[in-house]
Amino acid sequence: MAIPKEKSLEMYRNLVRARYLGEKIFEIFSAGGSNMVGLHRAVGEEAIPVAVCAVLRKDDYYKPSGVRMHPYLFCKEGFTMRDGLAGEMCRALPKVGGHDTYISPELGVIGKSGILGEDGPMYVGAALSAKLRKSGQVVVYTCGDGTANRAPVHESMVVAAALTLPIVFMIQDNQYGMGTARSKVYKIKDLSDRAKGYGFPGISVDGNDVVALYETVKEYVDRARSGGGPGLIVAETYRLGAHSVGDAQIYRPKGEAEEWWKKDPLPRYRKTLMGKGILTDAMVTRIDADAKAEADEAGKAALQVPLISYEDHIKWAYDVL
Repeated sequence: MAIPKEKSLEMYRNLVRARYLGEKIFEIFSAGGSNMVGLHRAVGEEAIPVAVCAVLRKDDYYKPSGVRMHPYLFCKEGFTMRDGLAGEMCRALPKVGGHDTYISPELGVIGKSGILGEDGPMYVGAALSAKLRKSGQVVVYTCGDGTANRAPVHESMVVAAALTLPIVFMIQDNQYGMGTARSKVYKIKDLSDRAKGYGFPGISVDGNDVVALYETVKEYVDRARSGGGPGLIVAETYRLGAHSVGDAQIYRPKGEAEEWWKKDPLPRYRKTLMGKGILTDAMVTRIDADAKAEADEAGKAALQVPLISYEDHIKWAYDVL
């Protein structure tokens, strides 16, 4: 599949922007500028939302995996980097919902549950709505390898298959569910084999390879949009950092993270584009400077947004949890 040059550059820019966004979130959190109790960083996993958003339409539905990936919705048309930062800092932005929930139906985001996997039926409902309305919209529902073991995720896949819904399920396999290695939970090597039990296609893809991700997501989204029904993509990646700030990571084998740093999607994709002559040293420098400046400005802008009120925060907790 030939990826248009501008699309390739768009994904590179967003990957760089995602990395700077993650650094800015950590910077603000460390300085006490956020009301977050904890912070889940996404270093090394940013290629997944970048590739997914590069395929989706503005009105397609998308739910990124877990808490750590929601700020990267800025890659989807209609959201900004400020939105991503404000969501992490419990700011009162309407389309962010005052938390990292993100509720903006017109932009294809209908929130999430604070209990992992419970939001699966919400997005299956969105897929059913799209089918009944014949809107041509597609849903991409992403969850982690740990969440994929929860009952509502299985039930969502069963219903989506039975009704031939336009939804693509994605398991973001970062090798650990909190502190438990995926290999200790699953007795199958390839998680995409699960798709066979539901009666729809499944595939595993290198989640740190932007090109492979884009091609795979596009194939499955196009199939769902044309009436082919659901599919399952397993994006194999790695959580380069701790599960959350304060995690001692005593469960990791020595040297494992260092090996995965060699597969960091950002320098890897940069090398690919430079090898094809799509990217130059001058462009790399300019994109890097622009992304850093954008993150700095987004951080300042997000801090100017009022914090969500106590009453609204309690209402959010009851509505979402």
